[in-house]
Amino acid sequence: MALEQVNKFILNLELGESYIYGTAFTSDNSYSINIQQASNTLVVLPSDFINIEESREALVCFGFSGDSDKNKIFVRSEVKIGLGDLIEVYLSQDDVLLTLSNHLPVEMTLHTAQFTLT
Repeated sequence: MALEQVNKFILNLELGESYIYGTAFTSDNSYSINIQQASNTLVVLPSDFINIEESREALVCFGFSGDSDKNKIFVRSEVKIGLGDLIEVYLSQDDVLLTLSNHLPVEMTLHTAQFTLT
């Protein structure tokens, strides 16, 4: 049986030379975040997120101002737990990074599935 786990981040982002950076806020913490181009799509989370199983596929949703699905971008990604306190988002699709650079998102939601034995 699979249970969905959702982690939501409120983003305060700025545009760097070839990346996007800033702060990602949860309900009880804040993290530095870096979004950049890579050969595969991957999200590396801080060790605070040990409840998320590594190598699980996740659905990452970037939200812009407004509440409709037209104001969101969805990306499938692998998830890993890192050693530091930085959220790293690596995107393999040039068009997604370009869209995020032109319209900085205000939120990011990470949807993962947890499998339990029944």
